[in-house]
Amino acid sequence: MSMSRSARKAYRKALKEKRKRQRGHWLLIQKGDPPKEIVSKLFAQFCVLVLIGCGIILGREGYLSISAKLINDRMKSIYESAADFVGHLGEGEILPGAQQLLSVNPDTVGYIRIDGTEVDLPIVQASDNDKYLKTAFDGSSNKAGSIFLDYRCQLGWRDRSDNIVLYGHNQRDRTMFGSLKDYKHDLEHYRQHPVITLNSNYESDTYKIFAYFVVEAEASQTYDGKLFDYHNYIDLSDRDTYDRYMENVMLRSQIVTSVDTRYGDEFLTLSTCSNEFEPSRFVIIARKTRPGEDPGVDTSAAYINQSAKEPDWGAIYR
Repeated sequence: MSMSRSARKAYRKALKEKRKRQRGHWLLIQKGDPPKEIVSKLFAQFCVLVLIGCGIILGREGYLSISAKLINDRMKSIYESAADFVGHLGEGEILPGAQQLLSVNPDTVGYIRIDGTEVDLPIVQASDNDKYLKTAFDGSSNKAGSIFLDYRCQLGWRDRSDNIVLYGHNQRDRTMFGSLKDYKHDLEHYRQHPVITLNSNYESDTYKIFAYFVVEAEASQTYDGKLFDYHNYIDLSDRDTYDRYMENVMLRSQIVTSVDTRYGDEFLTLSTCSNEFEPSRFVIIARKTRPGEDPGVDTSAAYINQSAKEPDWGAIYR
C-alpha cells in the first residue's frame, strides 16, 4: 500500500531530523549508545581536549614571544632616542639612554649590542640570578626573561669586575641570546661580527671576541667530575687564577683569533643554554679594548681550532 503525498513528506522530514540528530551528536554520549560507540566518543572527546590544550599552549607561547620582541624593540627605541649609542665617555654621569631605561626599570645596569645581529638589549641585575630568568625588562612575567648581569659582578663607574658575566635565554625566536648560536663553528659569522659594544650606565666600551665554546653544566657530565665553572671567574686579580681561567678558555675555544690577551685585561662573558645535550651552555668570551687600542679586529687571521677540547660525550651519554 503506497503512502499518501503528505505521509511521504512527513516521513522524509522525520528521516532528515533523525540524521541531523545523529550528525549533531558525534561527540556527545547519548542514552542507548552501544559500548563500542561510547568508547569511540570518549576517544574523540579526549582528542578534542588535547587539541584545545595544544592550541592554548601554542597561543600563549606565541603571545609571550611577540610580547618579548615588542618590549625589546620599545627599550631599544627609548635608549637610542636619548642619545647616540657610542657618543659618550661617561665621566661619572649617567648616560642619557641609561636614564631613560632606569625610569622604566631601576635594576638597569647597562646595554649590550652586537652590530648586525639580534643582540641589541638592555641589561638588568638583581640580588640573585633567578629573578630575571622569567621576568621581562618591564617587570612582566615572561619565560623569555631578560639579559641579566651575574649578581656578584660590578658594573659601576668606579667599581667594575675583571670579568663581566651576562646571562640570557637561547630563545627559538632568536630574542635574548637566541642568535648567539650563529657563531658555532661558523668562521664567516665571526668575521662579520667580531666586536661587542657594552655600555654601563656611565660609559661605552668595546670588547673583542676571541673565544667561544660549548661546555658541560653538571659534574656528572664529565669523567672526572670536574667542571669548567667559567661563570665563577669574576675576580681575575690573582695571576694563578687568571692563568687557570685562560688555559681552560683557550683549550675549549672553537676558534683561534688575532685578539691577544694578557694578565690585567678585562673580559666579558656571554652565557646561554646550548642544544647539543641537556643541560649544556654556549659561552662567548671577549676582551675589553685597551686604552688607545684600535677597536677593530683583523678577522682574516682567524681560523677554526681543530684541536679544541670537546665535551665529554662518553660521560654525557653513558
